[in-house]
Amino acid sequence: MLTIRTLVLGASFLLAGAGVSSCLTAPDYPDTPSIEFENIRSERVVADIGNYDTVTVTVSFRDGDGDLGLDNSETNAPYNLNDASGQPNKFYNNYFFQPQILRDGTFVDFNFTGSFRYDSRFPRIPPIDRNEPKRGNLSFGLQIFQGTFPAGSQVRFKVSIADRALNVSNEVITDPITIQ
Repeated sequence: MLTIRTLVLGASFLLAGAGVSSCLTAPDYPDTPSIEFENIRSERVVADIGNYDTVTVTVSFRDGDGDLGLDNSETNAPYNLNDASGQPNKFYNNYFFQPQILRDGTFVDFNFTGSFRYDSRFPRIPPIDRNEPKRGNLSFGLQIFQGTFPAGSQVRFKVSIADRALNVSNEVITDPITIQ
């Protein structure tokens, strides 16, 4: 008798759980990704190859159709390295990272000489076989070597991402950090 009562009680919990989960609907996010700044961490490293700062920026993301991420093998249009005119193609990358430096009390974009940028790619976010709403965190790590910015500089970053359909998210600005 006790076994039957336990089975009935267990089955009741299973049915109640199934009923509750069937009432849950997928979140309704826009197809254009949106991000929020979460945090920035910086640590000074003293090494034989030279001194540098490791910086990690974390943003949270939401995307309605979940078409986020690029594999390194994806180099054909629209993700090719250069556009038709031979200029760098913005969408070769999907993680855009613009440093700003504090000058005379105002943060201004810091542009490197040549074509160097901190822009990067983040990989496909599973499941990749289904277009469904996704949310989570992306962390981007970089090394800033001594001499990249003047010692003691206050630096922050403007961050945005793009999805596979080339929709660009909003732009967020990190808290400032001091580069040694």
